[in-house]
Amino acid sequence: MDLRVLLSGLAYSTIFGLSFLFTKNALDYVTPLTFLSFRFIVAFLSYLLLLITGAVKLGKKPYWKLWKLVLFQPVLYFLFETYGLQRVNSSEAGMIIALIPIVVNLLAPFILKEKGDLLHYLLVGMGFLGVSLIVGFNITPGNIVGKVFMLLAVLSGAMYSVFSRKFSKEFTPTEITFFMMMTGAVFFTLLSLSTGDFRPVFNVDVVIGALYLGVLSSTVAFFLLNYAIRKLSPIFTTLFSNFTTVVSVIAGVVFRNETVGIQQIAGMGLIISSLIIMSLRRSYKRLSRAQKL
Repeated sequence: MDLRVLLSGLAYSTIFGLSFLFTKNALDYVTPLTFLSFRFIVAFLSYLLLLITGAVKLGKKPYWKLWKLVLFQPVLYFLFETYGLQRVNSSEAGMIIALIPIVVNLLAPFILKEKGDLLHYLLVGMGFLGVSLIVGFNITPGNIVGKVFMLLAVLSGAMYSVFSRKFSKEFTPTEITFFMMMTGAVFFTLLSLSTGDFRPVFNVDVVIGALYLGVLSSTVAFFLLNYAIRKLSPIFTTLFSNFTTVVSVIAGVVFRNETVGIQQIAGMGLIISSLIIMSLRRSYKRLSRAQKL
């Protein structure tokens, strides 16, 4: 695996993993829809600044084709996740969202005609087991509506990953990310205004959270995610999503004084091992093909 692709995967996983801390602090003062509006407005403005300064450029392309992509993420994914998290606890949410790599592996063969071999699926299962150990198996029956929302978020996230790979052949990561941020800013702002949910709040935690999630999590991380998807199959890139859970656990220990048990350490070991084995295996295959030429 190319070093830049590996670093991109680790970077966006780390950013997504830390985003929980900033989101939790901000939601003490604003509603979910208002904060979604804030973060995507910041993301869109930051990307607009990059366009004005010439740091990034957009080509003249039929961007309307991306409606399928932005429908699944940011629109549906963040809506389902936000309302799902209001109705289920964090352990249930973490366990359900960890199903995204599994769903991607179920969808990719049908939509993109991409398949992994037995060892690859074992590695995916290994990463999923690691996530399961971290969030725990003691999942209690929760609100049915909340679980349905989280499952719909899983499906939306998986569809985004698959379609992003498909559209990356025509659109650059910059173009995809910009269109996503613009759509998120317009959609969530209009939705929060139409429901009477929009409440401007200039609290320090809200501002810092919006800047982190808007600039790093919504813009930089999605750019890195789209870059990785463009270079790799979504079946490979979804393995990095499990690393997000590792970062979340470490962040909880460092910033929230949470304790980590043996099963959490074992889970992190499984996740990191699956990433390392997959990376080494892909590099070996590439080297073997090069030697045959």
